[in-house]
Amino acid sequence: MNLTGGKISGTVLLTGVTGGLGAELLPRLLRRHPDCEVAALTRGGTPRQAQDRLEAALDFARLGPEERARVSLLHGDVSHPRFGLSDADWRALASRVGRVFHLAASVDFDLPLAESRAANVDSAREVLAFCGEAARGMRDFRLNYVSTAYVSGRRRGRLMEDELYLGQTFCNGYEQSKFEAEQLVRQAAARLPLTIYRPSQIIGESSEGRIRKFFGYYEFLKLAERGRMPVLPADPLARPDLVPADYVCEAMLHFDADPGAVGRCYHLTAGLERSLSFERIFSQMYRELAARRLDGKGPAKPRMFRPEELEWMASPEELRRFHLSPLKLLLRTYRAYLESERDFDCEATQASLARAGIALPDIESALWLSAGYALGARFGQTGRAGAARSGAARQPA
Repeated sequence: MNLTGGKISGTVLLTGVTGGLGAELLPRLLRRHPDCEVAALTRGGTPRQAQDRLEAALDFARLGPEERARVSLLHGDVSHPRFGLSDADWRALASRVGRVFHLAASVDFDLPLAESRAANVDSAREVLAFCGEAARGMRDFRLNYVSTAYVSGRRRGRLMEDELYLGQTFCNGYEQSKFEAEQLVRQAAARLPLTIYRPSQIIGESSEGRIRKFFGYYEFLKLAERGRMPVLPADPLARPDLVPADYVCEAMLHFDADPGAVGRCYHLTAGLERSLSFERIFSQMYRELAARRLDGKGPAKPRMFRPEELEWMASPEELRRFHLSPLKLLLRTYRAYLESERDFDCEATQASLARAGIALPDIESALWLSAGYALGARFGQTGRAGAARSGAARQPA
């Protein structure tokens, strides 16, 4: 592995390439470092299944033939001992890898804690063992580890980048398992050059709104489009922290090239001042749905209640429809993120990135584009081009 002028030449190990963030990072990694090759660790019941999953990610990444030729399939599982590889293959891989981007994670909030740990903590442990082997032979070795801003759990107040455990409890097994995984990574920082990244809720990239994985906001959008959201169970004034995928990827690549980022943890978040309230987000959602109809009449925006107020503020008919709706299951999963906001400290990180020309995109514009992309590509409606031809498409109010 050589690092000259910030350019990587050699092999980069990338986990999570088939996820929403990995498919955005891959093309940027290849284009920023034209002399590197990427070993994409990919799960699959068979090598053919793993190859198919990787090909779908490469298609989403819009890679050309020369770029595809620089990506090789590594069939395995990041949470298995030695990634499920033979000892000889594992050591051979370690001998040529000088950069690791560990993005793979299970983001299923409903998994039991043991299963979340198997996916997130075990994978971190295996990646760290691999990095320990790889770092012995690589002068410029680096590990880039993607955590989550929500390792803060249920804590409130100002949430700082250099804090981890302050006695907090967690909203689900995902948060706790990512917290435990970050503990392992921080302990390894004494012997490995690494950087930790904590993104918040990732939405589509900011120029086209493209996104590979649809969860969180997009699950509510899907229900709204189908008229299956009889009420809005959210604090209208709370501001969820949403961040575009391209901002996260550009930030990681920037800090990866910065020797001063070794041993640091960065909140890749929007911050409260740049975040939108639920009232504004859902209002925009329903405006977008109306704008995609030729008559301009989309589903009516339902009344919004704080989740804890729902049972005594909603009408009997609203409650009846709610209890029959898939929204009830979504509320069980996401309630903790709908009833309050988190104040992630990110000013210094944003200022550092801005000096490098990496500015946080406008969140409202990115969300608007992302909603249009999701509706067109995922939910079976005509794309934004069709809405534009009808005169319905417009910028957010």
